[in-house]
Amino acid sequence: MFERGYVEDRKGKTSKFLCFLLAVTTVTALGMDFEIAEECAGGGILYEILSSLHGWGLGQCLFVICLTGVYGYAQTIFTFRRDVAAFSFFLSLFMVMGLCYRNATGIILAIAGPAQMAKTGIVILGYGTLVYYGILFLQSHLKRLSKTQGRDGGETQIVYHGLKVGGFLFLCWLPYLMLLYPGTALYDAGTMLEQFYGYAPMTNHHPFFQIILLGSFVRFGEILGSAAFGMFLYVLVQEIAFIVVLAYQTKLLKRKGIGQKVRKTLVCLYAFLPVFPVYALSVGKNINFSIVVLLLTMFLLEALDSPEEFVHSRGKMLLFPVLLVLLCLFRNEGLAIVLGFIPCFILAAKKDWKRFGCIFAGVIGFVLVWLKAILPLLGVADGSIAESLSIPFLQTARCVSYYGEEMTEEEKAAIDAVLEFDTLSERYLPEFSDRVKERYNNEATKEEIDAYLRVYFQQMSAHPVTYIDAFLNKCYGYFYPDDKGRTKEWFVVGADIWTLNADGFDLKSRFPEAVGSLRRLLEAFREVPLLGYTTSIGFYTWCAFLAAFFLAEKKRWKRLLLFVPSLVVLLVCAASPVNAYFR
Repeated sequence: MFERGYVEDRKGKTSKFLCFLLAVTTVTALGMDFEIAEECAGGGILYEILSSLHGWGLGQCLFVICLTGVYGYAQTIFTFRRDVAAFSFFLSLFMVMGLCYRNATGIILAIAGPAQMAKTGIVILGYGTLVYYGILFLQSHLKRLSKTQGRDGGETQIVYHGLKVGGFLFLCWLPYLMLLYPGTALYDAGTMLEQFYGYAPMTNHHPFFQIILLGSFVRFGEILGSAAFGMFLYVLVQEIAFIVVLAYQTKLLKRKGIGQKVRKTLVCLYAFLPVFPVYALSVGKNINFSIVVLLLTMFLLEALDSPEEFVHSRGKMLLFPVLLVLLCLFRNEGLAIVLGFIPCFILAAKKDWKRFGCIFAGVIGFVLVWLKAILPLLGVADGSIAESLSIPFLQTARCVSYYGEEMTEEEKAAIDAVLEFDTLSERYLPEFSDRVKERYNNEATKEEIDAYLRVYFQQMSAHPVTYIDAFLNKCYGYFYPDDKGRTKEWFVVGADIWTLNADGFDLKSRFPEAVGSLRRLLEAFREVPLLGYTTSIGFYTWCAFLAAFFLAEKKRWKRLLLFVPSLVVLLVCAASPVNAYFR
C-alpha cells in the first residue's frame, strides 16, 4: 500500500510539473516576438529565444500560475483525446503561418536556423496546448447548453418567437442605423455609382445587377429630393433583410429543438458584437450576397433533415431558384457557390434529386444567357481578365522583387508585355493585388500572354518557395485569427463618394464627429482580449472548422454538406485581390 501511494504521489507531481511546463510554453508562445532579432546573430539558441521575450513581468508569471491550475484541473476531468490533440495542433499551424507572413517575411522565418525552429516548436506546442484544452472545455460546455428540448408547440408560437428576435435585433442596431446615416459606402460602392451615372464606362467588373440596384435607390432618393435618403433606404432594406434571415435562423433552431440558452447566446452575439450591425449597414456587393448564402445554407439544412417536407413547401421551392439566381447576380463568383450547392442538394433530395437537378440546370442556363447575351446586348463590357489572375500576378511580382536582376532580357520582355516589368517590384504589395493589376496590358496579344505564361512556369520551377510565399502572404488572414488587417481596414464607417459628392449628390455622413468616435470605439474593441478576435475573419474560419470537427466527431457525416458553401466562399476569398477582407 505504501508503494502504491508513493507511485501515485509521484505521478501526481510529474503531472503537475508537466502542466507547469505546458503553461510556461503557452505564455511564451503568446508573448514571443517571432521575428529574427539582428542583435542575436551569432548568439546561442537559448539566448535568442530569451531575447525574443523582452523579459517577463508579474503579469506573465500570474498567467503561468493560472494556466497551470487550469491545465491541471482539465487533466483531472478529461481523458486524453488524440483526435482533439491532432486537430488542435493542425490549428496551431495557422498561427505559425500568420506569424511568418504578417510582416511579409515568408515561410523561411519558421525554419531559419536552430533558434527559429525552436521558436516554431514553442508556438506549435504552446498554442496547440491552449487550443486543445479550450476545445475540451468548449465541448463540455456546449453539451450542457445544447441539450434539446421538446419541439415547438405550434407554428404560431415559433412565428411570435421570430418576431421577438427580429424586433430585438432592430432595436439593438438602431443606434448604428441613425449614427451612420445615410449608410457606409464600401470601396466599390463609389465605382458602382460612378458607372451608373455615366462617370465611367459600364462594365460587369462589379456586377451590373448590383450597379442597377444601388443606383436605382439613389436615383429614387434624388426624385424625393435627397440622394442620401435613397442610399439610406437601400441600407434600411438590406438591414431588415439581414434581420429577417437571422430571425428565421433562430426560428429554425427552435423548430429543431435546440436549447433556449444556445439560441439566446446567438441572438446576443448578433445584437452586441459590432461586426454584425457595422456590416449590415455597408453599401457594396458583399452583404446582400452573404444574406443569400446564409438563407440557402439554412434551406440545405431543412432539405437534409426533411427532404419531402422541403420539396412540398411551395413557397420555399419557388424562392429557392430565385435565391440561386440572386447569388450569381450579386457577385460574379456566385456561380461557383451555385456549383458547390448542386451536389449538396441532390444528395439531400433523395428521390426528388431530378427536381433539384432541373432547377440548377435552369439557373445555370439563365446565368449563361445573362452573361453571354443580355449584358452584351445592353452594351455592358466584361470585366478585365486580370481580376481572375490575382495570384499568378502576385507570384510574378514577388519573383521580380526578389530575383528580377537574375532574369534574362527575354524573360523581362515577356513580363513587361503584360505587367510593365520596370515598376513591378515597386507596385508589389504582398496582401493586395490591385497595384500589380493596374498596369495589366489589356491589349496584350495571345502570343504575348503565351510568352508570359512560359516565363511564369519557368520561374515557378526555379523559385517554388517564392510562389508559395506569394500565395500564402495574400490569403493567410483568412486563417489567422490574430490578423489586424494592414491593407484595408477591417471595418469601414461613413460614406464619402468623392466624384458624386463634388457634383452635389451629397452622400457624405451627416454626423462626422460621431462617426469618428465610433471608429475609435471599434478600434479599441479590437484590442479587447478574446472579444477582439470577433473582428477577425480568421476567427470565423476557425469557428467553421470547429463546428465541422464536432459534427465529424459525432459521425454526422451528412451534416458536413452544410460547410460546402462556406468552403467554396473561403476558396474564392483566398483567390481574391485582398487579404483578410470581409466578403
